[in-house]
Amino acid sequence: MTVFESILKSLYNAASYNKHELAPPKVILWPDEEQLWVEVIELLQARYFALWSLGDYEPDKATGPSAWLRYQLEVQSGEDIPVIYLPGIGRAAFRSADQCPNQARHLFALQFQGQFWIQKSGKNWTPFAFFSSPLGGLGLDVASDLDTKKAIQESLPKLLEIELDALQGRRLEAGDFRAVVTKDPVRTLLRWMGDPVKTKVKLEKSGSEWISFCAVCRSTYGFNPEKDGVITAAEKLSSAKASWQLVWGRYKEAPRAYPGVKDLLESLPPEQMRIFESPGEYKLNEYKPSCNRQEEERLEKALCALPSISPKDALAKIHSLADKHSPRASWVWAALGESPLAIAIGHLRDLAEVIQASGNPSTWEALADYYSTLGWKADRSVLLTLNVARSNAATKAVSAAIRAIYLPWLEKFSTLTQDLANTYPVTGAQTCRTLPAEEGTVYLFADGLRLDVARMLEEKLISSDLDVKFEHAWSALPTVTATAKPAWMPLAEKLGGPLEGAGFQSIERENGKELTHGRFKKLVTELGISFLESDEIGPATGCAWTESGSIDTYGHDQGAKLAWRVEEELSALQQRVGDLLQAGWVKVKIITDHGWLLLPGGLPKAELHKHLTESRWGRCAIPGPGAQHGYPMTPWFWDKAGAVVLAPGVSCFIAGKEYGHGGLTLQEALIPCLTVSARQTGSGGSVVLKEIKWSGMRLKVVLDGAQGLTIDIRGKVADAATSFATNPATGAADGQKTSLLVEDDETLGVAAFLVVVDEAGRPIFKQPIVIGEN
Repeated sequence: MTVFESILKSLYNAASYNKHELAPPKVILWPDEEQLWVEVIELLQARYFALWSLGDYEPDKATGPSAWLRYQLEVQSGEDIPVIYLPGIGRAAFRSADQCPNQARHLFALQFQGQFWIQKSGKNWTPFAFFSSPLGGLGLDVASDLDTKKAIQESLPKLLEIELDALQGRRLEAGDFRAVVTKDPVRTLLRWMGDPVKTKVKLEKSGSEWISFCAVCRSTYGFNPEKDGVITAAEKLSSAKASWQLVWGRYKEAPRAYPGVKDLLESLPPEQMRIFESPGEYKLNEYKPSCNRQEEERLEKALCALPSISPKDALAKIHSLADKHSPRASWVWAALGESPLAIAIGHLRDLAEVIQASGNPSTWEALADYYSTLGWKADRSVLLTLNVARSNAATKAVSAAIRAIYLPWLEKFSTLTQDLANTYPVTGAQTCRTLPAEEGTVYLFADGLRLDVARMLEEKLISSDLDVKFEHAWSALPTVTATAKPAWMPLAEKLGGPLEGAGFQSIERENGKELTHGRFKKLVTELGISFLESDEIGPATGCAWTESGSIDTYGHDQGAKLAWRVEEELSALQQRVGDLLQAGWVKVKIITDHGWLLLPGGLPKAELHKHLTESRWGRCAIPGPGAQHGYPMTPWFWDKAGAVVLAPGVSCFIAGKEYGHGGLTLQEALIPCLTVSARQTGSGGSVVLKEIKWSGMRLKVVLDGAQGLTIDIRGKVADAATSFATNPATGAADGQKTSLLVEDDETLGVAAFLVVVDEAGRPIFKQPIVIGEN
């Protein structure tokens, strides 16, 4: 029950009488000599239609002089007993006709026809008395000091809406009542600090909210908005005192909601923001935006200076810089995008830790194990660093740091890898990976899904409550799409050489033509793998191939800015996987063709003149006949007679390229495979299909382990809206038949699923079927 409802109930109770001794009262008189209830009368009239008020003639507001009110009583109809509110007139005025004020004399005789709404003591009800009195009032534990009485009066319109339960069981003081009006005083305070004029006008328009807000500020936050202004509030906000810590915490949660607060803090003199732990010792101060800005500038200079020292010293320097500056990543200015380097230095420290923990793996197996478990984290740290540092100044600083420590690490592992080039694991169709046409499986091809990005995708998929199995393999050489994308069995049996043209494309053995995308789709289909366009789901039967993502395209077009696109690409792949699994596919195998190198500022340049090559890409080339270039060559995957030049180390044959692939490094050659499936529930494995048969458009099935569960025929396994059944059925006991009817003859021959759904609405069993066909 609300306070409002309690007042109405009390008014009704005032009309109670002994039916055996008295006639029913004709009216209830509400005296209010101090006019303490004036502000809420219109609110009460909206719910109690027989409530009138003595005053000037305003019939639209149910207000008028005493003669008019007497007339209203005569024409009154309805069940509610009329109530006449008497502002400025107390109960004592009705003791004699001589004492009754002129404006109420026509109402004097009504006291003999009705009742007064007053306390049992005969005193007028005041808001304070009504809240505190246990005799006819609310009986709340209310402090009796003047400030509390004033707070009740100021808050009265809002207090009417409060549930009594929220006020009971505790001592109520002024602050409790004012908090009702200023429902969120912290938010109001921050809004006022950000825009004091506009906020004050808004609060004043709503009645007593400005007065209550000022009172809350005086009692809780130790200042007067009217007299002290926003500058004093800013000084107190930066004081870190207990009452203001909550205000600062709220500001940090949503700083953009209070845009003026930052400018206000900027306006404070620097000496007011300094905190000295000891004379001469300056402590970082989160409350001052300029302090954060100065520290960003210092960090920027320190990062830009890293290339001038040794890689070992640069690693140590990054650790010390992170210790000092990474705490600023939790400051509010980081949330406002003003501390990119404070965030970036944390990622650079992660990069440094991986580099310092790296060993010297000397076999292909050891290299793969190292990179798939630890090494990939270095590449991820680079992407994360570049992603947060997007301004020109921040990009320049982190690029210098990355080149100082990451480039030597890349060169080290490129040397370890290329020293083993003669024994590279994948040399042709007989050594490449196999992608069988598995029932219920979709191969989702993502061009350029480097292993570190795949690991990041793995984390997102697991967080979506999916089962993910991670595996890795080696790409075909050179690590470019034209060569590596079709390098899997059994497709590889249909392709070969010779190495002609400029694109490293394989040749179809059947017709001697280069493999195009159109022909790739046709050959895949001939292998029993249907091709789904990027916006298709298809019937979840058989095996399918689909493609998604633009990682490689972004890399070639935007260089190091690819780091800005990674998260959106991961989200798109996550969505595509979810759509496919929801449609009923059992597994989605996410595969790729190659990885890539990414280095802000450009990969080191390796000289290879155009006149020495028939085709020259960033990281690989086809040498011209008899060319003397001095670089080692490797056999082309599709024809060992076709030699390919790979750029040494992490260099590039084209100057200024930040993104490149085609060479032999762990980043380019070790490729991931993620096998994703919906997480199985404990009961899913217990459902066994024993028998299934169509009789016309009625399906009869025998299922063990499905008793009492929902059985349905659906187009999409997890989508009940795609049901074909007239009504889903309840599973019969083991060995007994369950029957489902499909009424629409036009669905005959349509691929669908027999689905068993558990009590939580989750599909736990599915069986591909064709409606009407056994």
